[in-house]
Amino acid sequence: MSNTRLNKKETFEEMTANKNRLLTERQASDYIGVSYESLKRSIRWLGKIPFYRVNKRISYRVRDLDEFLEQCRVPAKN
Repeated sequence: MSNTRLNKKETFEEMTANKNRLLTERQASDYIGVSYESLKRSIRWLGKIPFYRVNKRISYRVRDLDEFLEQCRVPAKN
């Protein structure tokens, strides 16, 4: 008896629908549209996005990524 739910691959939209969901560094870089290296070197080390470190694994919460993107928003000129 196999559980199809365990075997199903999540779409990116499904994966990020839960704002408390943790993403890997690669998933986070795809989510905010920057390269993995940019996320790792610039953003993480400059402290612009909070992250979780468990042993050597780094994870980002979707809500924190959304807040970072909102802070980067430049309003339109009238």
